[in-house]
Amino acid sequence: MLSIKLITLLAPLTVLGAYTPQSRSSDLVVRDNGQTCTVQSGGSNSTDDSPSFRDAAKQCANGGTLVFKQGVDYYFNTPVNATLNNVNIQLNGNIHLPQNITYVQGIVNGSTGGNVWWINLTGDHLNFTGSTNLSTGWIYGHGQQWWDANPKNGSGIASRPHLWRFNVTNSYLKNIKIRKPIAWVTTLNGNNIDVQNVFVDAATTPNGGFPFNTDGFDVAAKNVKISDFAIYNGDDAVTINNGGENVTVTNGLIAGPGCHGTSIGSLGQAQGVYQTVRNIWFDNIKVHGCVYGSRIKTYLGGQGIVQNVTFSNYDVSNTTFPIYLTQNYFNQGSSQTQNGAGVQDGGNYGGRVDNSSVIIENITYKNWKGDINTYHPGDGSCVTSPCWYDVPGSDGTQAIVIGCSNSTTCKDFRFQNIQVIPQSYAQTQINCTNLDSASNPNLGLVCTNGTLITK
Repeated sequence: MLSIKLITLLAPLTVLGAYTPQSRSSDLVVRDNGQTCTVQSGGSNSTDDSPSFRDAAKQCANGGTLVFKQGVDYYFNTPVNATLNNVNIQLNGNIHLPQNITYVQGIVNGSTGGNVWWINLTGDHLNFTGSTNLSTGWIYGHGQQWWDANPKNGSGIASRPHLWRFNVTNSYLKNIKIRKPIAWVTTLNGNNIDVQNVFVDAATTPNGGFPFNTDGFDVAAKNVKISDFAIYNGDDAVTINNGGENVTVTNGLIAGPGCHGTSIGSLGQAQGVYQTVRNIWFDNIKVHGCVYGSRIKTYLGGQGIVQNVTFSNYDVSNTTFPIYLTQNYFNQGSSQTQNGAGVQDGGNYGGRVDNSSVIIENITYKNWKGDINTYHPGDGSCVTSPCWYDVPGSDGTQAIVIGCSNSTTCKDFRFQNIQVIPQSYAQTQINCTNLDSASNPNLGLVCTNGTLITK
């Protein structure tokens, strides 16, 4: 297992500069009233264990301990929602989602808005702990059949559920093991959350369907620490969404079959909504076989700000675009938001009005090493021609791809000690647009398409 570290959480940042979090101790210990509620299992997938969880959660909702029994299989055939304050949850058994696709789609389609989190937990001082025993304490999504059912040139079949959401304060998750999630895995909302020791296995079988939208973490919370994790998936490993603030993500391994790295956004999809992400630090991340190492993505015509972000100490291998930023994001999964491949090809924006941009400022990339996927770029998620991740002029040698909307939308960028080389040992290249020297006085490189030149 990955090592468990003492909890540290961020203090708000009050000045601009390369973002390095300031830690503060936080004792996230629940007030235990001594009551223990054991979740009962019916013993097979023909019996829904969700009502048993609801009953236990209601009984121990304030100050109790919920226990899933060691080595026991639980079948959550219907979604569960619970509000739990000062509660410990101990996952010593295994949770299974239903395996009937049509049945699950019916539940999703019957929900308001078409979004379902199969497990949805809210509360204060909610601590969720999995087992350190590798033979138990798993959450099984049974997602392979969903991936295999995806039609040719499809980007994921309709009406897929999210796995789980934590809308919590002063809480932690640790020792989490998830296998074959259907799609979006962990959503974090709230404030003051610590996540430790997480393994997500969303890797498809040989010649299996692509695991579209298997995001590891979608974070829209404040004061969050995610540490010591391994994620194998087909989308962003960790993405910071609108409202994410004071977040550290450290000590991670992310890998294919088609991972999209550590991400900010996408932001600005709804053109009339102002969105923000501030004070984010990614550090000590290993990236293997991914399309991206890090990515910042905003829509043309969006509004908002991305401010104070550091990507430091990345070790990348066999990665197509190690460092990537676009202010003209292209979403192949939705014709409504389709806006073309972006500024790199002169623009093809599908009707979106180019009247604003999400401002991106005070961004630092430092201490990157590794190699570019020169010979077999991309992954198995391409369903369009040209491919959604195609960058015109790229040839497997670009360590950095930056596409800013204009000379004022990307400010105070810094690149330090970037040593990423093509697998062919050709010269490292850069594809760079609109990192203007006046707006970026300490850029550390020359922003021009061609050979990467550092200062």
